[in-house]
Amino acid sequence: MMYHGRLMEELRENNTLNKCLSTIINPFSLYYLCDHYYGDEIKTYDIPIPENKNDLLKNKNLSTIKDGDIIHCQVNYFREFCNDILDKIETKFILTTGQWHLPQIHKSALTEKVLMHKNVLLWVSQNPIYDNNDKYIAFPYGIAHYNIKEYANTLIDNITLKKNKEVIFLPINNNTNHCRIKLPHISGISASEYYKQMAPGRFIISPIGDRDDCYRHYEAIGLGVIPISNVNNFYKNIFTTNMIYASIDEMVNMLNKGSVNLKYEEPNKDLICFEYYKNLIYKYVMSVRQKK
Repeated sequence: MMYHGRLMEELRENNTLNKCLSTIINPFSLYYLCDHYYGDEIKTYDIPIPENKNDLLKNKNLSTIKDGDIIHCQVNYFREFCNDILDKIETKFILTTGQWHLPQIHKSALTEKVLMHKNVLLWVSQNPIYDNNDKYIAFPYGIAHYNIKEYANTLIDNITLKKNKEVIFLPINNNTNHCRIKLPHISGISASEYYKQMAPGRFIISPIGDRDDCYRHYEAIGLGVIPISNVNNFYKNIFTTNMIYASIDEMVNMLNKGSVNLKYEEPNKDLICFEYYKNLIYKYVMSVRQKK
């Protein structure tokens, strides 16, 4: 977990909002990864714009895109990008897609066009719709940007905290997915209290909501807690062995018993680190190029 170790050193020295957004994985991380972006959400939601990023939507300067550059496309502009921009780009590039709020991308003729496009070296996507392959890789949704400083403080304060609780269940919105109806209703608590109650756990019930990915998966892993979830198989490319995959009925049973019949092993906290994914994508592109 070398990335996590470096992250903690950086946060102890500087935990400003800009620092947290650029080092902890969150729904806007792809803007920090890209060279160019096609969308407006960082302005709409007043997210600090990373330095030296080209606003393609505003500037329309496709000639500045170099071989190997990363272009981030906001989901709301995906159709427009595919129909009006994609075929005009003459260089080979990496495409990333994502968006803080719904909707998310679903399989269609447009997604197939992107996968088959000769100039797309790799497509990196939040809320994955394909299995990882030579041209596609899943990317995490991450930790809520509006709580990210609070979360960073919790990380710093809980470095040596002992794990003395087996299965944690914290307040959820029971209405975002029908599967959640089977789980208890608990009144909401503040973000600081939420993280404080999460940190001592070994496992946490973390069902899917309005999408399979959610903040809680990553909040838990960063605090050394293993999420238990009913995500679809595409998300196994992100979480691998750092999540327990279970049905909602199995989760209810674990919660009722207060135990999980598995040995606890600390999850890989690198999964909340921006640099981890930046390096992963770079290595992925290099390996694909070597195959060709």
